[in-house]
Amino acid sequence: MGRKLLVCLVLATGALSGCKPLYGGKPEKLRAPERKKKPPEPPEEIVAVKYVDDCVADFRGDPAKARPQPGIANQLVGEGETALQSSTKAKDPAGQAELIKVSIDKFRNALTKDPYNHDATLQLAVAYDLVYRKGCAIVMLKRLASLEANPKYAKGAKLAIDRVTDNNQWFKGYRKDAIAAIGR
Repeated sequence: MGRKLLVCLVLATGALSGCKPLYGGKPEKLRAPERKKKPPEPPEEIVAVKYVDDCVADFRGDPAKARPQPGIANQLVGEGETALQSSTKAKDPAGQAELIKVSIDKFRNALTKDPYNHDATLQLAVAYDLVYRKGCAIVMLKRLASLEANPKYAKGAKLAIDRVTDNNQWFKGYRKDAIAAIGR
């Protein structure tokens, strides 16, 4: 009987001790941290882009010597457009610059193969705009306007000029000058 009483006492003690909180009383409530005011933002500095207004490239070769090769020119334009589009996706500034340089070379070579190619002329103007060569971009846009004046090349040149007026992100820093250069 003594054993039964001892077992009951142990069980009763265990049951009573199991109802108590394990680590003490109620936990203290957490306080929300104080909200700090955001520091005032510094005023935005407007970075003035310095465009190169002069253009030392000669775009006026002797038209009598020109033997248009539109097939080769169109292939070079396609390669140049691919390089130009890849430059916008490149994360490294040096890689972007290299791709833009490659596209400029492709467009210039396309104009060598076909001096009257309106796509090469337009894309070369856009590429020059990306490297802040305002003078050369304006010369290329004027060249588009002169191609539009020629009845043989007017249709393609008009389409290229319409692309300039439709794309407001092109020639942002000197948009009015660019529109004036294409005769609009």
